[in-house]
Amino acid sequence: MDKIIPRRRGRPRGSRTVPRGVFEGVWVQVLITRINGRTRTGKTPSVPEACQEIADNGGIISAIGGNLNAVVAANATRKKRWQRFRLRSDGSGLSPDATGNVFVSHTISDAGTLQARYSEANRIAKSDPRVRFAWMNLARQMLGLTPKRQVLPFMGRRSGSGRV
Repeated sequence: MDKIIPRRRGRPRGSRTVPRGVFEGVWVQVLITRINGRTRTGKTPSVPEACQEIADNGGIISAIGGNLNAVVAANATRKKRWQRFRLRSDGSGLSPDATGNVFVSHTISDAGTLQARYSEANRIAKSDPRVRFAWMNLARQMLGLTPKRQVLPFMGRRSGSGRV
């Protein structure tokens, strides 16, 4: 009898990649939302609450920058086109517009997806202290605070001090 090989269900690995910068963007935005929530109420909101608040305010949008004419030309030749948005007249955010001048490569507007991306980003931040330090400084700069300086690890006494 032939041996049955079980097939892996779902999308093949690596077929759907998340754009660069999404993980740190989500991690930093959730951190900022939690800090702002703590300043308003005195109680730090949980990660799911912060993700829900971000989703309620429109989610996270990854915009493409550069020369507008070059981006328009590149978008015309792409198989899957970038979404176009326009800044709202009151300055409160972006709204979809077929002739808009803001091109978007990736949007996350669902709280569950935000929380999943945050979990992946948090795993990265916990595994490498340098990444967490850089992302924390990015959040501090976005909040208008001065970035912290990295403290180098203590490697012992200098050899020329004459003391033992």
